[in-house]
Amino acid sequence: MHRIIVVGGGAGGLELMTKLADTFHKSKEVSLLLVDKNLTHVWKPLLHEVASSTLNINDNEVNYIMHSYEHGYNFTQGSLADIDKNKKNIHVEITSTIDPNIKKIEELSYDTLILSLGSRSNDFNTPGVKENCYFLDTKSEAESIYKYIFSTYLDIRNKFIDLSQTYNVAIVGGGATGVELITELVHLKETLAKSYFKETQQLSIQFILIDASDRILSALSEDISNEAEKVLSQMGVQILKNHRVSKVDKENIYFPDGSKISADLKIWTAGIKATEAIEQLDGFEKDNIGRLKVYATLQTYTDPNIFALGDCAHCQLDAKKPPLGARAQVASQQAEFLAQALEQRLIGKPLPLFKFSDKGSIISLSQDHAVGEVFSNLNIYGTFARKAYEALYRIHQINIHGVKNTYRMSQKDSITKNLLKKVF
Repeated sequence: MHRIIVVGGGAGGLELMTKLADTFHKSKEVSLLLVDKNLTHVWKPLLHEVASSTLNINDNEVNYIMHSYEHGYNFTQGSLADIDKNKKNIHVEITSTIDPNIKKIEELSYDTLILSLGSRSNDFNTPGVKENCYFLDTKSEAESIYKYIFSTYLDIRNKFIDLSQTYNVAIVGGGATGVELITELVHLKETLAKSYFKETQQLSIQFILIDASDRILSALSEDISNEAEKVLSQMGVQILKNHRVSKVDKENIYFPDGSKISADLKIWTAGIKATEAIEQLDGFEKDNIGRLKVYATLQTYTDPNIFALGDCAHCQLDAKKPPLGARAQVASQQAEFLAQALEQRLIGKPLPLFKFSDKGSIISLSQDHAVGEVFSNLNIYGTFARKAYEALYRIHQINIHGVKNTYRMSQKDSITKNLLKKVF
């Protein structure tokens, strides 16, 4: 029996396992196992909506145990601790859900191992960031941001916060995550000020977006950057470009020229690096941010039986171009590729080479607006762009749930959003 283990149930990992299960669930020659430290999956590009409580997390997370039962694969909840390439097994740390102090290590054997462990924010060893900033890499971190914001609004309501002072919310990182998050937080503030927390109308809340580049969304075209900046300015967001952060403490964010700004809530979304699980692995060739280097087959440089995809993989298909970025569509296309490539591997045929087709990028600028560029040079804006943005999530849902189930979910989401609009 050929044992396939996928470690990491993010966008790429879960889509890959779903496709493999749909192909091999009746086969007695293949066993499938998904390993993830969490019990549920949330599509990472939606974490900014979790942080603002715009997204109903209960309706949009996937329980791995239920999903594995429905699709015919096995699931183990645990964290990757080590890989023994010679014995072809992985060490997985499993923690008791009743008593987190109780842990054990299980050894799981594989014939083919796929690592899909995503990435985390890169603080670039900037002093004070870990201690004083929130991050937005996981569902729990997104929920922590919302809990802090909600608690702050309660303190405003109960007059523990001086209403004569300006309350500063600073987000470091003007990429897609930072831009999408700050628009959601502005929308949340406006919504609550009209309903449950009218007291916030008496407080000046300043939203600040900080980036080291000369423009926000620097990975996209200047037209898209300019449009996003215009929308943010209309929302009242202060944008600080060419501002590299040198230090952060409890009260302030500092810059190399000695200047500083005060910030009550600080969220760091600048840059990415490999996760701790990948970082601790020895004996693998990695890039300067810890990602595993892979060939166009997605096999690691180190071991042809170990593959990597998505954010944790350094995949450079053309020596004249940079490696593929940390984007959901990269992970999704690699999952589609690997599902077909592993079929070839199992029958002894040579592996094909991955080719990436860039479908463009779309950035959400609140629940009714977005900007993006698609099909290489077509810019889209407004409500149409927002619908296209929502379609990306529906495609992900189709890949893990199928068309019929996704249609039911979309109908339920539509009803929920319409009800919320009436409430607020």
